[in-house]
Amino acid sequence: MRITLIFYAVLQEIISEEPLTLEVADESTAEQVIEQLSQKYPKAAPILKATRLANEDEYVGKQTVLTEDSEYCLIPPVSGGKY
Repeated sequence: MRITLIFYAVLQEIISEEPLTLEVADESTAEQVIEQLSQKYPKAAPILKATRLANEDEYVGKQTVLTEDSEYCLIPPVSGGKY
């Protein structure tokens, strides 16, 4: 299935300033997408471990199954957060 990812803060610098369309397995969870990104972008892996996905202004849990053709924002830790 295909999802769109939007990166913020330091993740924009490491991965992409533009939205990224990513092909993931059907029934992928937020945690699996983070793992897939960590493997593809190893420099971002430490930050991605503490990153949350959001959809339509709501954070999604790690075990949430993502929906095809949806848009997800990757929110890294904010000031004072640890990664």
